[in-house]
Amino acid sequence: MHRYEKIVLEILKQSGKSDEASLCRKSGLGRDEVLWALENLGQQGLVKLDKSEVEEVSLTDEGLDYQENGLPELNLLKRLRVGTVPVSGMKDRKGMIGLQWAKKLGLISITNGNILLSDRGVSALEKGLDTQKLLDTVAGSSSIPSDKSARELTDELSKRGLITVRKRHALSGISITKKGETFTPEKDEDAIGSLDKSLITGRRWEGRGFKPYDINVPVEKAIPALRHPLAYTISKIREAYVANGFNEVSGPIIDSAFWVFDSLFEPQDHPARDVQDTFYIANAEEVELGSDEYVKRVKKAHTQGWHYRWNLPTAKEAVLRTHTTSISARYIYDIVSDLMENRDSHRLPIKIFSMGRIFRNENIDYKHLADFYQTDGIVIGESLRLAHLFNTIRSLYSWLNTEIRFKPSYFPFVEPGAEFFAYSKKNKEWIELGGSGIIRREITGAKGNGISVLAWGVGVERLLLLQNENLKGISELYNNGLGWLRNMRY
Repeated sequence: MHRYEKIVLEILKQSGKSDEASLCRKSGLGRDEVLWALENLGQQGLVKLDKSEVEEVSLTDEGLDYQENGLPELNLLKRLRVGTVPVSGMKDRKGMIGLQWAKKLGLISITNGNILLSDRGVSALEKGLDTQKLLDTVAGSSSIPSDKSARELTDELSKRGLITVRKRHALSGISITKKGETFTPEKDEDAIGSLDKSLITGRRWEGRGFKPYDINVPVEKAIPALRHPLAYTISKIREAYVANGFNEVSGPIIDSAFWVFDSLFEPQDHPARDVQDTFYIANAEEVELGSDEYVKRVKKAHTQGWHYRWNLPTAKEAVLRTHTTSISARYIYDIVSDLMENRDSHRLPIKIFSMGRIFRNENIDYKHLADFYQTDGIVIGESLRLAHLFNTIRSLYSWLNTEIRFKPSYFPFVEPGAEFFAYSKKNKEWIELGGSGIIRREITGAKGNGISVLAWGVGVERLLLLQNENLKGISELYNNGLGWLRNMRY
């Protein structure tokens, strides 16, 4: 019999009944050690264990703040005790929360833009808010009253994110059996119940047996350190690129319309440049353009290709980049220009990728955000075709366990172009991951020399949405609650 079992059994022989806390205190053992010993003793019929499921509640950081400083709706009622408060004065976050909940609970009324106490609000000031009382109760104890009203208040505070409710298995009763009262451990029993360094280095395990190990013994839930799912996915994408021979590059978030649109052969009257889709920066300092030679080349491509008068001030407008392809545009220009003069100094193909946040004035839904991550890749080489493009993208996403399919599509800066999709089992539909194609000669300037540029851009959050069926939408990825993070798996 293991030492832990002997200690616990001896204590129970003296007291007959006990509980977890008393056994831990009297034995000097940890909770997990006591539970392990009890389970083994229970399997041998030496002790009787009555098990039940209990709920433990605790305050979140926001709940602790409200417990110490008062719920926003209660603080609003205290202000109204002195007089009316204008709605326009409730501009801060807590003020808006207090106004919302006080109105929902019928504690106030609003007349001519002023907030007034209702009869229910006056009563709440006199007797106290039940929700505030429950916060105080939780702060002093991990358990809550079991009556119906307390349960409803607990559910309400849990939905507000002020408390967390956690269920765990507990022993409601521990008692020794008749067999346990008369049981005497054999003195010569020498089975090994735990491993340590001295047991191995001293070879004290030789000639001895091992006690069975029960993996179903209940222990305290372990909370390991976890990476945020989005950060983890970004690292896996980087890993896939690097494994396929790519080098990472970066560029500015606030950029000129020249690099975001003009250098990618998007005309200045294209719908993608409209304020409905693009965030423009007011009163921005002058932002970077390319060399004078390159600006002239872009202007010529636009006037000849799109047949309109190209405007330099429009190209100088500052915007939040709408894609990381603006980074690719810079490197395409620099690398291809150098290739024209020093072709022998480069080993083809050249593979680079970028990763970063982009901004679009999108309608928010389960697969769209206004601020999200995108990754772009380009391959510069000789006589590259669509087959090379498709094979490269499939190779990258095979590393991410994602099957890809393509369909023809139009993008101003590639010809030909294609979108690629992956299947969502949860939503039972093919979801677009990104766009791809062969960069137009008007952009690369590599005419008649055999140089081709393959390019693609992918939304990172969409990939994670496809791979994790527990996600309800990509906006959930920006939830930093500890409870959500601890239960999220990837």
